[in-house]
Amino acid sequence: MRVGLIGLGWAARAFHVPALAQIPEVTVVGGADLDPAQRATWAKETGIAAFESFEELVERGRPEVVVVGTPPDSHRALCLAALERGLHVICEKPFVPAPADADAIIAAARQAGRHVAVNHEFRCKPVFKALMEKIGSPEAGRLVFTQIWQLMDLAPWDEPVAWRAAMPNRTLFEGGVHLVDLLLQIHGERPEAVYARHSSGLETERRADAIHLVTLEFPGGLLAQITIDRLCPAGTRYVEVRADCERASLRASEGGRATVQLGKKRAERTGIRLDFGPGGLAWMERGLRRTTLSRNPRDPGAHATGELFKGIVRALREGREPPSSAQEARDVMVVIEGAYRSAETGTRVELDYAATSSS
Repeated sequence: MRVGLIGLGWAARAFHVPALAQIPEVTVVGGADLDPAQRATWAKETGIAAFESFEELVERGRPEVVVVGTPPDSHRALCLAALERGLHVICEKPFVPAPADADAIIAAARQAGRHVAVNHEFRCKPVFKALMEKIGSPEAGRLVFTQIWQLMDLAPWDEPVAWRAAMPNRTLFEGGVHLVDLLLQIHGERPEAVYARHSSGLETERRADAIHLVTLEFPGGLLAQITIDRLCPAGTRYVEVRADCERASLRASEGGRATVQLGKKRAERTGIRLDFGPGGLAWMERGLRRTTLSRNPRDPGAHATGELFKGIVRALREGREPPSSAQEARDVMVVIEGAYRSAETGTRVELDYAATSSS
């Protein structure tokens, strides 16, 4: 399968090329970027052909699939252009700014007989997969309540990447999209309603959601929460998950843990305990007893992208809907749009997943 890349920045180099290299039946035929400097360093670093435009990539590289790794405000146009040329699409997150944009892409894919997938790779990281696989097991039981939190000392207006810094009031959209997708995967269904509040902390003159609190209501009366704090001066906790079940609490920590505890700490067992997972760790707690479930490799992002891309390529070759499909990504956009609407109005918002008629 011939694959081309659109956008030759960090995502393409750190995730897309290493992921595609893991798939024997894939040949990367080239990449396109408007920036001459990106093209020059790309060719030198990867040895893969670099083209000035999407059109040149299509004409000279003749890909069957394109990976869109440009800023999100360009995703809709590039996805539609690729579908018009009969290509399958793998799009970086966040997929598109709004559900209506997703509707247009899904309709175009259906008309072209092609498929679109989105790189929500967190669902494929070993620690999160192990947690999800344990839900409903005899040891853990059914899911009762889920919490996901992200703590970072990086204000959204201080982002080093220009396009991210330009949208400081879209933290739940840009980075939080991973948390929302992961939460929907953990629950295995879509939430019915959302209530959200956000704040810029002490920066009262800014319009930014540096701190975001989201409560989601799932069918059967189940609740879940997402907390994002981008103003946390303590140690970074990139993604922490706690899934409380009937008989056990399932935990996953993304970003690495390496701690030794000697002695006694309140509500924990006496003795020596080692937590070691440089790329992340998953474990099960039952009372004061802890059982390790999984560890991430040292480069979990590239590993998870590779696992997801393998599944996507396999589905495309078999002519079926790929994992992390455009429809699943649209559901995530509905939740995020509902959360922002709730924060603006101060009200609980019931979520409507119906496609827009104007698309």
